[in-house]
Amino acid sequence: MKSNRCPACGRLQKRSSEANRRYWLLLHLIAEKITPEGSRYSAEQWHIYAKSRWLGCDEMKLPNGKTLLIPKSSADLDTAGFNDFMTAVEAWASERDVFLDDLAA
Repeated sequence: MKSNRCPACGRLQKRSSEANRRYWLLLHLIAEKITPEGSRYSAEQWHIYAKSRWLGCDEMKLPNGKTLLIPKSSADLDTAGFNDFMTAVEAWASERDVFLDDLAA
């Protein structure tokens, strides 16, 4: 089994620049093609949605007593975790007829 740790320092390896570009391309396609109830959302808004849905949120208490839900960061995922996250987002998008292959068309 392939290790997700850097052979030199032992830290968990993070996603590659290529994986990050692929993810953001998908988010831009989603933003372009999916319009819930006729509303458009930016790739950044879809990113926040994806993190909330598939990674979950942490609660943050504020000084005024209110609590905010803060989506967990995808930047904290190792390569295997990011692959699982990307697979979930791609599957969700494909159920809505959005595919990365659409870029070649």
